[in-house]
Amino acid sequence: MLKTGRYTLFCLGVLLLVTAMVSVSSGETKDPSEPIKSLNFQVAEVRSVIRFLADYGQVNVVVAPAVAGNVTIALSDVTWQEALEIIGRTYDLAIVYEEAGYIRILPAADYRKEMTENQKFMSEKNNLVSLDTRIIKINNSTSESIVDAVKSLLSDRGNATADPRTNSIVLQEIPENIDRVIEYITKLDQPPRQIRISAQLLEISSSSLTELGVDWTLNGADGPTVADADGNMVPETQHTTDQALDYLGSNAAGSFWIKTVHDSWDLQAKISALVQDGGGKILAHPEITTIDNSEARIQMGQKVPIKQFDASGNTVITFEEVGTLLRVTPHITSDNKVLMHLIPERSTYEFDQAGVIINTSNAETNVVVENGQTAVIGGLTTQDEIENHVGLPILKDIPILGYLFSYTKKQVINRDLVIFVTPTIVDDFAVVGDENP
Repeated sequence: MLKTGRYTLFCLGVLLLVTAMVSVSSGETKDPSEPIKSLNFQVAEVRSVIRFLADYGQVNVVVAPAVAGNVTIALSDVTWQEALEIIGRTYDLAIVYEEAGYIRILPAADYRKEMTENQKFMSEKNNLVSLDTRIIKINNSTSESIVDAVKSLLSDRGNATADPRTNSIVLQEIPENIDRVIEYITKLDQPPRQIRISAQLLEISSSSLTELGVDWTLNGADGPTVADADGNMVPETQHTTDQALDYLGSNAAGSFWIKTVHDSWDLQAKISALVQDGGGKILAHPEITTIDNSEARIQMGQKVPIKQFDASGNTVITFEEVGTLLRVTPHITSDNKVLMHLIPERSTYEFDQAGVIINTSNAETNVVVENGQTAVIGGLTTQDEIENHVGLPILKDIPILGYLFSYTKKQVINRDLVIFVTPTIVDDFAVVGDENP
């Protein structure tokens, strides 16, 4: 009686499987890429279902002996591959797509055990294999700047050492991984993009600033532009110095402001006209070329001796740099604009009973400009006090009595140091892709 019941159940399962296969084959196309509109199995033997999906998808499938049991599914509008993945996740089976082009199916627990044993085997193998040694010549950078990034890709036994004398990296690695590391080094050792930083330092009387256009009363396409919070260049409206300061996030004490000039604004012509009229003078016009993301320093000033005492009480003289300092770190963006990290600084000194006092004001900010566009740094103001002896001609020059016919006139003249910074991309190297090595 028991055998008869098992036989009846087996026949019923086969009948349901055949019914599902006939249903699919009669109403569906034979193209394996087409989804199956209706896929129904009730208590069907899992190996038979897998075989059916393999035939439909026209793929080679190897099923491990441990795969057994029945499945019940009701799916619609699924591809054979989706159905196979669903069965694997539902019944704890690993669906492994081998490089040879076939599919291997086994219990998920067996697959995890297999992977653990393979990793253990590879680790033991790597500990026994001889290391391969290569010397990689660095052509466009320094070996010290690359070697730290390389170490993150090495195996446990691998090692990378920088040789500054030959600007090379001595690489020791297992043969299986060494080609991958060398490819990574090659991608890092790309010709750096270069930026020429052109600066003009002008000393201008405050009354002449408006002649230069520093008050920025222009609007529209032909006027100056500023960088908004997202780094986009937008036309600037009528800002006061304090408003511009807040807008660009410059020095909190209000010593500096930074703006940008539109390409069509003839800056050089305005500077030349101002200098010819005596409203200002060009202090320096330095140019320096640096590579992308590297700081450039432009300094004009002098070194002031400062007396100090060491631990033994001996007098030690050190020299402090006083004057105007501009530090620029440019970065070329993906759309060939230039992001400049600007740190302007101006310092003066005066003598005191205790020694020398150095007064310093500085700021730090970022500004985005087009290639060849100019950023303007202002607000570096100094005051000159001038005394003039005025009075009646001849009489004012008489000894003693001349004081009755003359007086001393004191005048304070404000002078602003304005710095124009123009970055220009000077190379045509292609930007390295972001492919992972």
